[in-house]
Amino acid sequence: MSYDEAFKTLLISSNAKLNLELNHLVIKQDENIAKLFLKDINIIVLESLQISISSALFNAFARHKIILLTCDETHSINGVFTPFLGHFQSAKIAKEQMNVSTQKKAILWQKIIKNKILNQAFILKKHNKIEQSNELINLAKKVSLNDSKNIEAVAAALYFKTLFGTSFSRDELCFENSALNYGYAIIRACIIRAVCISGLLPWLGIKHDNIYNSFALCDDLIEVFRASVDDCVLKLKGESEFLSKDDKRALIGNLQSKINFDGQNYPLNRAINHYVANFKNALLYEDELKIVKFDD
Repeated sequence: MSYDEAFKTLLISSNAKLNLELNHLVIKQDENIAKLFLKDINIIVLESLQISISSALFNAFARHKIILLTCDETHSINGVFTPFLGHFQSAKIAKEQMNVSTQKKAILWQKIIKNKILNQAFILKKHNKIEQSNELINLAKKVSLNDSKNIEAVAAALYFKTLFGTSFSRDELCFENSALNYGYAIIRACIIRAVCISGLLPWLGIKHDNIYNSFALCDDLIEVFRASVDDCVLKLKGESEFLSKDDKRALIGNLQSKINFDGQNYPLNRAINHYVANFKNALLYEDELKIVKFDD
């Protein structure tokens, strides 16, 4: 089974019954019935609190490596169902991952943060913030092993205030932060899926190491993709801290935005699969970690 073929992300925002029927997801809503091939599904977001799912369907989700996201009373994503380690050599890969040297982790984190800041610079340039974009490019050149000088934080402060205004803070309750958090959660789910399929331990990060975080490695890998969400949020026009269905559809649709990876253009959700596979080979073996670039 090729898990790279999955491309659909479903948002179910009203009462529904979900069942399994001959490798299909069956969605029943009042008199309406929809059937979808499980092999086509990447992520399912359950927004309504009135959705029932059969245990057989959970089993099928795990078998097809489908990520399930749940939402709370405010329709914010609050939980994730993920397949267990999905690689036939999971034990071997886990042992190799645990034996990776501190130096290699430091080198890879340096590359990730450089890539992240350069992508932020690209977004600023795209929105005609040329001076600030050049500042970020210069900051990227200063990133050292393990980002020991915390250039990432310096770049983030400049970047977000340029995008959303000098008074903007990632801690405030506002539309922009609600949209950013929702968009990041969608991409994080894709990365969780790809990491589990790869056989890597999702909790064993190269930088993030909170003992309460089961997906520390995924939070390392999301960094190079975050700016794609930031760019999407800039196109939305929210009037409160709450997201509309159209806002959520746009953020989910961002998974189809074009990403250049290793000289090829991919939809974002597929680029994530290729990036995680490349990262695995860079972490465990001697492959070069390739750069993620956004399409013009």
